[in-house]
Amino acid sequence: MKQTYHHTGMIGFGARGQQLAQMAARQMPEFCRVAAFADTDENLVFPADLYHVCHGIKRYTDYREMLKDPQIDTVIVTTYPESHAEITIAALEVGKAVLCDKPVTGTLEDAVKLYKYVKTHPCRFAIGLNLPFYPSAQKIKELLQEGCIGKLLCIRGMCDVGADFGKGVIMRKFAGQEEGLILGKLTHDTDLLQYFADSYAEEVTGHSANFLWKRHGDLAGSHDTAVISGILNNGVLFSQSLTSCGATYGRIMELWGEKGLIRADINSEVITIHRPGEKEQTLTLPPLPGSHRGGDRLMFTEFLDYVDSGEMVPLRPERILSSIMIPLAAMQQKTVYTGKWYRENMI
Repeated sequence: MKQTYHHTGMIGFGARGQQLAQMAARQMPEFCRVAAFADTDENLVFPADLYHVCHGIKRYTDYREMLKDPQIDTVIVTTYPESHAEITIAALEVGKAVLCDKPVTGTLEDAVKLYKYVKTHPCRFAIGLNLPFYPSAQKIKELLQEGCIGKLLCIRGMCDVGADFGKGVIMRKFAGQEEGLILGKLTHDTDLLQYFADSYAEEVTGHSANFLWKRHGDLAGSHDTAVISGILNNGVLFSQSLTSCGATYGRIMELWGEKGLIRADINSEVITIHRPGEKEQTLTLPPLPGSHRGGDRLMFTEFLDYVDSGEMVPLRPERILSSIMIPLAAMQQKTVYTGKWYRENMI
């Protein structure tokens, strides 16, 4: 593999875009330089040291102008999901490699459009879903592959984003979008459970509601709570819950197998293993530096290594469909046969 020093452009430069730009500049200077960003908001607030950390970064108000820069070879898209498909396709069409942040799109229609584009055009594309790169998630995957708990039978996920985060995000970012928080957060968790099981959701039954965060105290905005259950194509049962009314920020995952249980908060480095007749085992992993427990750096490193490989095929494109279909199905308040939709749109 030929290693290339990349010049990266960010499209969308709010909190997430700035976080990734500073991570790349501070932790990956041997991989790339963040050369430019594009954002329509002319009143963006930046950290005091942004221009020092990302020395020489150019600013554009129109991403199309940034895409004309021949120096920029890789693009990270961190705008709102409703614009992801349009921006990503525009960048791919001019030969840029694209890492599109989650959720990959805001609708199933856009997901199908993007999926079919990357499958039928030579391109370099990946999704910015970082939970599989967390230390605890990587260790759990390793334990499953080693047969630590035998055949996987059931997965239960519980995500609490905490009241402080929930209120700030829902009232500021997702006002008027019923699916905003459910899609924005649970696309992570439901992608992770499908990753653990090496499968995709066959049936999904969900219920979601707005209980706490309302405009004027009575007008519901984004749903702040959800409970989802279903079955994966390989027979593994699953459930996933979300609340933004709690006191913590945690992502608990419990994986039951025929020989025991693995339990972890993905936002920590501690994993417990329970097996019948044995003493509980606790694994404490070394923490990784950087944003999202080091997951962002590992995710971006994989992306740049993939770009350097020279392969003009998308990286795990099926996640375009599978990563958003569960949370969007949950918003329908009924049983949805997601597996049928998934297979109908696969190429």
